[in-house]
Amino acid sequence: MTSTMRVVKRSGEMEEYDPQKAMNAILRVGLSPEEAEEVMEEVRPHLYDGMTTEELYRLIRSRLSTCRASKYSLKKAIMLLGPDGHPFETLVGRVFKELGYTVEVRQILKGHCTTHEVDLVVCKNGVKGMVECKFHNALGIKTSIKDALYTWGRFLDIRGLNGISVPWLVTNTKFSSDVVNYARCVGMRTICWKCAEEKGLEKLVERVNIYPVTILDLKRKEQRILLDHDIIICRDILDRKEEMFTLFPRDTAERIIGEAVEFLECVRK
Repeated sequence: MTSTMRVVKRSGEMEEYDPQKAMNAILRVGLSPEEAEEVMEEVRPHLYDGMTTEELYRLIRSRLSTCRASKYSLKKAIMLLGPDGHPFETLVGRVFKELGYTVEVRQILKGHCTTHEVDLVVCKNGVKGMVECKFHNALGIKTSIKDALYTWGRFLDIRGLNGISVPWLVTNTKFSSDVVNYARCVGMRTICWKCAEEKGLEKLVERVNIYPVTILDLKRKEQRILLDHDIIICRDILDRKEEMFTLFPRDTAERIIGEAVEFLECVRK
């Protein structure tokens, strides 16, 4: 490996490999700096110029414990909530609730000119807002300016009615630079993947321990059954434990419950 090593991003773009970025991702799953450095030492001999970020991701993940590997896969787990965006809306709503907001999911609100199905209506300290959740289930995609314009346009029609005074745009990907500049200009609140400061969706999920069931090492069919029955986050598995035995054979239900217990105990440490 040389100092000019480059990696191929999921979008196909090339960028210079940043070992600190890789280190930060490892630290985020709960390893100490010393443990993270050990992982980096194991990975370093396998790096080469032109490797993909997906290869790098798999290389690092293979060096982590099952629980840590799951946390490291949070972005992919959220994308597995698709293909439709309803489970993501529910996940975001649960995050807002844990942050102290009252939350209403998928509300029909009357605007000045038309009616709107709003993903979330949230309220805290007397300030009520509408939340547009933009979900992507493919890697390498950024939320674009059209989504910001769409959200702001809906807000303008609703503003002043239903007590709504604040617009939010929340996504599981990054924003394009146009979105960042536009939101700052009009005063729209935003949450995205790895946003600056404390706006990162991954940071909020980790802070309140609201992890999707897709982060567990389950078969895709099992994940789909859970999502279809509105069992969206790992806590739901434990809160609705009896229901699990009506959805799955006993041994399968016990295995899924056990995995949820083990994962939640790990992330609380």
